[in-house]
Amino acid sequence: MGWLRRSPARTVTRGRSWRDPILDAALAEAEEGRLGAARTVLGECRDQPEIRVFRVGELAEALIGFGDEIATIAGAGDADLLLLSGAVFVREAWAVRGAGRAETVGAPRFRIFHNHLAQAVAPLRAAAGLLPGDPVPWSEMDPVARGLEFDRGEQDALWAEIASRCPTMTVAVRRRLQSLAPKWGGDETAMIEFARASVAAAPPGHPVAAVIAEAQFEGAAHRSVPVARYARAARAELVAASTKLLTTPLSLPQTCWAHNAFAAVFSALDDAAHAVPHLRAMNDHLNDAAWAFVGGEAAYQRAAAKYL
Repeated sequence: MGWLRRSPARTVTRGRSWRDPILDAALAEAEEGRLGAARTVLGECRDQPEIRVFRVGELAEALIGFGDEIATIAGAGDADLLLLSGAVFVREAWAVRGAGRAETVGAPRFRIFHNHLAQAVAPLRAAAGLLPGDPVPWSEMDPVARGLEFDRGEQDALWAEIASRCPTMTVAVRRRLQSLAPKWGGDETAMIEFARASVAAAPPGHPVAAVIAEAQFEGAAHRSVPVARYARAARAELVAASTKLLTTPLSLPQTCWAHNAFAAVFSALDDAAHAVPHLRAMNDHLNDAAWAFVGGEAAYQRAAAKYL
């Protein structure tokens, strides 16, 4: 009767998967109210957008509630702390709003949400002015533009600023995909075409190739159909993008998310041959956002038990 036995559930880990000991030290100092190390770790990666945007995000999450204090310390000339203060305001705003649909957010919360987003604009623009080649302040403006309901022309202009500096920065591309998604007033066709163009621009091994999987998730949600049904027609381009990622994978902060996204979509399609390399690369490190559209951790556990 061994065939009736269930495989034991795998122990998953969540949270940050990319090792960054220098960032760890900066986060520890930030918890003690010191920003010297934060300034240092941001300053040393100005020419590495994937790492810079990741470090800004991690520090900003840890410093929610201290946006005003950081802005005061930054003054008018510290590009790295101005960027950080703007990023903190953005995360404070979205923490207030929550992840629910607009109709679930009351008017008082919306006012606070909009006020925090408005606070982010000045430091982010100042940071962009001090470091004209840095795409990260412009990327941090994307959730501001979405939350404050900038018109499509303004959002397109914002993306043009990012793309002129680093069109393959994974976080920025994923944010742009959200702005183009129907749930944010975008267009399904434009969203899919943007994902395809992003995959085409991706260097071999780059995690941005997985945005084509994310586009399938968003499209399926928009049409209220299972991911497997929606993504079936895109299987060939999903395979091509997956192959691109698996070709000499780059060690970048978003790489684990990319493997999660491909593992989720290929598992939904019951495509073992293409799911397995990504499931193995995940090493049981679960990205909830990637699996949310196909059944969450339970879907991962089923896929791992079936294919690994």
